[in-house]
Parts: sequence; structure tokens; C-alpha cells
Amino acid sequence: MKTVQWNVVLLSVLLSACMGTGDEVANGSSTQVMAAGNPFEEGNPRPGNGGGNGGGNPNLLDTSQFRAASAKRSIDPTPAQLQGVMTSDTPVVGKLQQFNLGGYGGFAFNGPGDVVNFDIGGPPANGIGDGTFVRVFVLEDQARPASRVVFVTIDAIGAGNVIQNRLKAAVAQAANVPPNNVLFAQTHTHSGADLQGLWGGVPASWLHCEKADPTQACDPALQGGLYQLAAQATAEAVANLQPAHVDFAQTALEGEARLNNFRRCDPDDSRMPDPTMTLLQARTARGDVLGSVLNYSAHPTVLGSSNRLVHTDWVGGALRTLEQNFDSTVLYYNGAIADSSPRAPAAEDPYERANAMGVAVAQAAMNALSKRQAIGGGLLVNHATAFLPVTNPLFVAAGGLRSFNGYYNFTPLGEELAANIPGYENFPQVVLYAETPVSRIQLGQGEGKALELVTIPGEGSKGMADSIRTRSDSPMMLLGLTHNSLGYILTENEFGNGLFECQSFYEETVSLGPLTTPALNLQAYDPLFAR
Repeated sequence: MKTVQWNVVLLSVLLSACMGTGDEVANGSSTQVMAAGNPFEEGNPRPGNGGGNGGGNPNLLDTSQFRAASAKRSIDPTPAQLQGVMTSDTPVVGKLQQFNLGGYGGFAFNGPGDVVNFDIGGPPANGIGDGTFVRVFVLEDQARPASRVVFVTIDAIGAGNVIQNRLKAAVAQAANVPPNNVLFAQTHTHSGADLQGLWGGVPASWLHCEKADPTQACDPALQGGLYQLAAQATAEAVANLQPAHVDFAQTALEGEARLNNFRRCDPDDSRMPDPTMTLLQARTARGDVLGSVLNYSAHPTVLGSSNRLVHTDWVGGALRTLEQNFDSTVLYYNGAIADSSPRAPAAEDPYERANAMGVAVAQAAMNALSKRQAIGGGLLVNHATAFLPVTNPLFVAAGGLRSFNGYYNFTPLGEELAANIPGYENFPQVVLYAETPVSRIQLGQGEGKALELVTIPGEGSKGMADSIRTRSDSPMMLLGLTHNSLGYILTENEFGNGLFECQSFYEETVSLGPLTTPALNLQAYDPLFAR
């Protein structure tokens, strides 16, 4: 009799478990998928399953709604690329193209080539610092793989639209996604590669190296170019996609806990930069981390202009710490970085100080995980295109001096003309406008289980961040320097304030002009948030 009773109890438990999966209902819409939330809560053990994640109970049903994976590749320049290669692209005279760091101006004259290759860079890099990488995180809705999004970051000051388009094309092909579904961003380290051309640029073989050419320091057996390495990392991630639960933790670092300071002019010392820190993660059912995205605002400028090593600044210390802790790849996206400087701990050595800042950022992110929230099923991706007029006379002059050539194209049909007219890239640019995509990604459904990701095609200010956040009731990650690196982006109210308050016009001199934010709102953010 007891045996029968226990069998009945066991049967009841099994039936209850099976019936408990009835809330996993998929919406057949072509734009969104709805499903149940994460099956585990913070603090409870995370069981394994029979879906290839290993360990645990093989009979447990996997209720994940996403698939995810991550990968990375080193992008440090080779010794030959650091030494430099002669290029014949320059009219009249050749140029020794070395590996230049972006971010600090020097106006050094290094020979006759500088007469027709104007830049504001100091001496080129003379060594390798802490290791620079291209990092990739692939995320898709398990019920609708066509929603796949590829997050890609590199350790660099920024990247011109020519670089953006070529890298996104390589990654898009490797991931089988539209180019705009590649969210390409740069960590903005001022000790990383100059991919904007303003500080002297980098050897072409560092960007594209597919066939060996010793004269151009290209040896794919030693290291492929940036485009090839990004595609390799993407292909690896796509091949390793696993069922995933996605969660995020968001906190505000304020008061003594803050790790940034207001960088722009602040006469009464009362202003605060954006304090928001977010960590997005994908995990297996047993809790193994498949990939992470860290989002925070603090200029990677702990190392000063005297540094000539290819270095990640504080970002490397943060990502190394998190990757060691999670045993998987972590990407960093800048938030509203325009008016945010690092608040680094004191240290005798600047490299130790940069690393300590990074470790502090990582610790703050890990502390925030105690309050992480599960993201319900659903991945909705929308893009808009904005045309931004270039009214800054300094940008117009830089185009005429060929500073942007090979990195940016601000001339209508410029890339098409360069592809069809031999030597076109040697001509001065007529700088008129920039075209850029802007993305809004909605992760999850329901109160407390949704997260917005919105891109900014440059260095947005806190005022701009605040204006974007008011458009949604859901928590938001602002992905700065994503899809483009179009300088500082200030609101209409902020533009010109520095001149009146502090006799400084710096932010305005490195922006496209005062029409940037109105144009972005009208052509991108307004329609994206109207959907």
C-alpha cells in the first residue's frame, strides 16, 4: 500500500512539473516573441539540463528564451606595423605609415610627408601595453533567430565611417545578419589605435590583411587584419551559440561610490556626470556566463599624453577582472561620456592607477549583480537613418587637408567614387554631411523584465542621455560611440555654454555642429520611439 501511495505522489509531482511549462507561449508576430521568464531567482541554485550545457539533472526542461555566445581576438599591432611601412598613397611624397595613438594632440612635424598629410598626433606608438582586443557577443531570440544581434567592440579612440562600414560588412557576413544589426563600438581609450585619421592613422595592413605582403607588414599567418579578426571571432561565437537566460543589473554610482567626475566646465562644482552603470549577461540554465556587456561613463584618460604604449587605459583592468570572474568574454560600451572623466584611485605609477580604476569599476559591477533582474523573452530590433549636417569649420578644413581620407567620408557618394575612380582617396574632401544609423533594441517583456538598448553615434552628454531616457519607462543602456564616432553630441541647451561660463569652446570644436542633436531627434529618436 505504501508503495502505491509513493507512486501516486511521484506521478503527481511529474504531472505538475509538466503542466508548469504551459506559460511558455510564443507570439507568432514577425516582430516580437513572448515567453516565460528566467526559471531561477537570485540566490537559488542553478540546475543543469540536457540541452548541452553540461552537468545537473539531464531530465530538467530548459526554459531559456535566447541563444548567446561570445569570443575575442587580440588586435595588438605586430612589431613590423609598429615600425611602420612606406605607402605610395600620398601624392608627391611617400609616407612612413606608423601605428599612431588617437586622443592627444601634439602638432609634431615629422618630415615633408606632413605637409600633405596633416594630423594633430604626437609621436607614434613605441610598444605594446596591456593587450588590446576585438570582442564579440552574439544574442538572438531562440524562437526567432532572424532577430540576431552582434555586439562588437575594439580598444580604440573611435572609428570613422569608412572603417565602420567595412568592419560591419565583414561581421555581418560571418553572422548572417544585416550590417545595421552589428553594433560596432570603440572603448575610446586615448592610448589605442587612431581609426579616425586625425592623429596620423595606422598601417592599412593592421586593418586588412588577407594575403601576405612583406612590404606592407602583412602576414596573415602571424596575424590577420582587424576585419578578418572580427569576422573570425564572430564566426566562433555563432558556432558556439547556446540556449541562454538573459538578465541585467543596473545601479547609480553616486556620492563617494562614484567613479567619474563632471569633465566639462563646472564653475560651482555642483554638476554630476551620468552615474548609471549596467551589466547585461547571458547565462546557461546552470548559471555559466556565456557573455556580458558592461555600460558606464568615464573617459579612458587615466594615462596621459606621455604614454606611447598601445594600451586600454582603465577599461582593460575592468574587463580583465570581470572576464576572470565570469570565465567568458565581457564587452565595454561607453555611456554618456562627453562630460565624464575618470575618478581614479591614487597610485604612484600611472599604469597601476589605470588598472586600479578598472578593478574598481569591475567590483562595482559585480556588487550590482546582487540585484539583477531577469529579462523576459522577446528581442525587438529597429533602426533609423539620420543625415547630420557638418557645420563645424574645423571639420571642413580638416577634410580639405585630407586628414579624414581613408577613415571618414563626409562627401556625398564619396565611398562609391573612391571605389570607381583610381586615386580618388588622395583628393581633398568636400565635407558636407554624415549619414549614420541609430538603433533601438528592446529586450524582454513586462514590468521589471525589460531593458532598452539605444545607440548614440558619438560622445553624448549627460543632457542628451537624460533626454533619451525620458522616452521610455524601461531601464535603458545607452551605447555611445556605436555605429559611428561623430565627435561630441551636445543638446541645444548645452551647446555654447562653455564659452559663456568658462571661456572654453572645446566640446563645440570637436562636434559636427549645433544641428546634430536636433537632426538626430527628428530623423532617428522620434521615429524609433514612436514605433
